[in-house]
Amino acid sequence: MKTGALIVAGGLGLRMHSSLPKQFMPLSGKEIFVRSVEVFHGSAFVDFIVLVVHKDWLGQARKILEKRGMDSVSVVSGGETRQESVQNGLLFCETIKPDILMIHDAARPFFSKKQIPEILRLVTFGTGVVVTEKTTDTVYLVEDEVVVDVPNRSNLRRAETPQTFKFQEILQAHRKAVTDGIHSSTDDAQLFVGFGGRVLTVDSIVPNPKITTPLDFEMAELMIEREANFTGRD
Repeated sequence: MKTGALIVAGGLGLRMHSSLPKQFMPLSGKEIFVRSVEVFHGSAFVDFIVLVVHKDWLGQARKILEKRGMDSVSVVSGGETRQESVQNGLLFCETIKPDILMIHDAARPFFSKKQIPEILRLVTFGTGVVVTEKTTDTVYLVEDEVVVDVPNRSNLRRAETPQTFKFQEILQAHRKAVTDGIHSSTDDAQLFVGFGGRVLTVDSIVPNPKITTPLDFEMAELMIEREANFTGRD
């Protein structure tokens, strides 16, 4: 069984207010996207990695990966939206023909590779797996700023990545989405459900936040510092 990891770093991260795309910002001395690539590069369960980046940053990404000893990672150009970036990655992966594909946001560098075997065991034809987090907040469903429902939060999960599927099925789900006129979805599981698939959720065994804003970045720096302090006490 051949398993691939598709890591999406195609955006420019405008909400970060930085001259660099957020995925290229150094987090405690190492680019955010590199930290995400390392998770899968260091797993014996992943056979190949494809990184999707903005077209203007292809060369820089390749240079960084080579410097980090990860020149086996393929780098392809992203699209105008996340959905298009994933589609570009899927088309590249089609030449490799994996059985299973893990799709991961480069802006989530804290995912634990220890969870990869569990996820792969759960993926079957017709069933994908998404890493999630339970919500501790009460969530309102609103229409025109009016609360119309208060869902039971025990039934709610915050979607994270990786999101993992049989490759041919997620490829077909993306193709169906385009046929249906969907071009800006931000969630692959949403497209998979629209394709008729079933999605299982697995709660992340570690904090797995997405780095989007300057505050997120500061919190990520603190997480790494805290982890280093704990490691230093072992």
